[in-house]
Amino acid sequence: MTAEYEALSPRAQVKGNAMLAIISGLMRRDIALQILAKNGIGEIDPEAWYPEQSWLDAFSEIAAELGDAALYAIGRRIPSVIDIPDDIENEREALERLDEVYQAHHRGKSGGYTVSFTGESSARIESDNPRPCAYDMGFITAFIEMFNGGKPVEITHEDDMCCRKLRYHECVYLVRW
Repeated sequence: MTAEYEALSPRAQVKGNAMLAIISGLMRRDIALQILAKNGIGEIDPEAWYPEQSWLDAFSEIAAELGDAALYAIGRRIPSVIDIPDDIENEREALERLDEVYQAHHRGKSGGYTVSFTGESSARIESDNPRPCAYDMGFITAFIEMFNGGKPVEITHEDDMCCRKLRYHECVYLVRW
């Protein structure tokens, strides 16, 4: 099976706590554990490091079997299972540190985020990591909500034709909160 999502480096790794989002994000824990095991991920130690491609292969299977809604739900769980610095006070600071948070849970060449603010409560985010787009949108939305009191967050593509789902190398999101 060719992975829809391909690691940028064979040495890229993901911290175990980020992988826990698959288990907590899917409605059925047994399906999540089965998909992870099928892709070489058994018991997950939150502090251990795992091959990024195995995680991405699990995403490919989830996308094929359960669709974008499942990927989005997993992305929304990420902020609740990873380590987030406790000195972030608002959504603007959260976005300023988005790439820092991402890099703390990935090692090896794994892409990242570039954020530029376009207004008082809006930003443009370039995402050149190999994650599924729906997952990324769920993660970014939930991450901002952690620091804005849960107010609605709107996230769209800057250009719908430039998306990793369409094998484009990055997604660019426009975010309003």
